[in-house]
Amino acid sequence: MRIAMLSLHTSPMQQPGSGDAGGMNVYIQNLSFALGALGHEVHMVTRSAGPTESQQVAEGVWMHHVQVAANQNLSKEQLPQIIDPAAAAIAEHLQGIKIDVIHAHYWLSGMVGLQLATVFHAPLIVSMHTSAAAKEHESGIAEPALRKDAETLLLNQANRIVANTPVESSQLQKFYGVDKSNLDVVLPGVNHRVFHPDQDKLCRPLGADDLHLVYAGRLQPLKGAHLLLKAVGAARRQHPELRITASLFGAASGSADYDLDQLCEREGIEDVVRFFGPQEPAQLAAVFANADVVAVPSLSETFGLVAAEAQACGTPVIANAVGGLSYAVNDGASGWLIPEPNSSLWAQKLIHLAQHPEIVTQAGHDALEHSGAFTWERAAVETLASYRISQSALLG
Repeated sequence: MRIAMLSLHTSPMQQPGSGDAGGMNVYIQNLSFALGALGHEVHMVTRSAGPTESQQVAEGVWMHHVQVAANQNLSKEQLPQIIDPAAAAIAEHLQGIKIDVIHAHYWLSGMVGLQLATVFHAPLIVSMHTSAAAKEHESGIAEPALRKDAETLLLNQANRIVANTPVESSQLQKFYGVDKSNLDVVLPGVNHRVFHPDQDKLCRPLGADDLHLVYAGRLQPLKGAHLLLKAVGAARRQHPELRITASLFGAASGSADYDLDQLCEREGIEDVVRFFGPQEPAQLAAVFANADVVAVPSLSETFGLVAAEAQACGTPVIANAVGGLSYAVNDGASGWLIPEPNSSLWAQKLIHLAQHPEIVTQAGHDALEHSGAFTWERAAVETLASYRISQSALLG
């Protein structure tokens, strides 16, 4: 098959944890590489403010940066205004390729995909990764009406929808009225060649006699880094004899008043918290393997690739019981799910783990075993099945 893989608002090759890049970028890149390795031809496409460029990035996989709104640094919130010109530019750029399937990721790409499906007479498969209704329901953060209306239209016109977990599938049925027969559930994978326990030993930035937590992701309210820091502060006030430390890896994204340094000062934890920039996958794997616990305090999460990658490194995960994290983490075995995004509940769990390091050690073994369920090869095969169903339906 020749597959157009659309990611309008960020390049799949962009470093996760910076700007708007996150788990979706990891998903698109690794799924594309796995499809290419199976002998298919994948064309990843994103919008660029610079010149149009194309290059082969893996076996059977090309990356296309297509110029739309030249020299304009547009935020994700501004991208809806370029959906039509983006569709036109991408259609022109790909016109020499016989596209068999269009797979759009996130609603912005989906709206472009609706137009390209008509141009190329190809089925449109959509992976939402996050939806406005589910995000509002889980986090209480309001989403623009434009997005909600567009998602309703998209989900009812796409040929098929791929959900990351059964939770996301249920949300799309409940909030958007999507027909269950038009949904496929494909759990994301982990690149086990990169994420594994046999990593170089790193010098832990704050010593070795602690419960060392690692956070990896964009530093924004939705990802909940503030919740983790408040929990560390509360744990310290309740049990000053326990040494709980945290390293946060990522870049600020979104709200300018999301000041985590100031929060650390208020909580009195400046000496046990360190901030670092986004890391390449190999470095991140080493960070995970050398942590005691990886924290995923997101207020909303469709799946939680960081959780799966951490467990593949033999490190247990503590996370909020939201969205697909209940599938990414085997609660009580490979990690622990906090029933609600509450810093007091997080603090109680951190205290318990710091007091009982043997629990953390056992969970690390269980985490490695649990991670074996997540592979990109399996995800690629299951996604191909969705593509073929869409093709068959389109051909009648």
